[in-house]
Amino acid sequence: MLPIRQSIRLSAGSVTLRAWPETVAEAHLADLLTFTATLGALREDWHEFAREDVESGVWAAFWRLVQASLERGAALPRPLTWDDRLTLLTAMWDLNSLEDAEGKLTALTQRAARMVARLSQGLPTTASTSS
Repeated sequence: MLPIRQSIRLSAGSVTLRAWPETVAEAHLADLLTFTATLGALREDWHEFAREDVESGVWAAFWRLVQASLERGAALPRPLTWDDRLTLLTAMWDLNSLEDAEGKLTALTQRAARMVARLSQGLPTTASTSS
């Protein structure tokens, strides 16, 4: 069973994160998939990367997800170090079942690959509705 809340210690203080309710996870699905696709593959080697190695659009998705994870009215202690960001990432992985999102991402990636293959063979991707 996944925990509902987790208090984490950051370099400038502590903060409590909560698991995303299903409604928030659905509302942030694009961010979740962006986050998972980009950083999920790097999860085992996070400490080998710097903040600058990640595109700004991915960080924007990350910050939206952090905001969705904070307890109401809570703010992150500043400044945040790279290790703080990694700690936040780990806590969000621990609190939320991101493996489910990875499954959705895999399905979307496979679907896109099939569409590219069809296009490269000159096959239509959907039934034509023109008369």
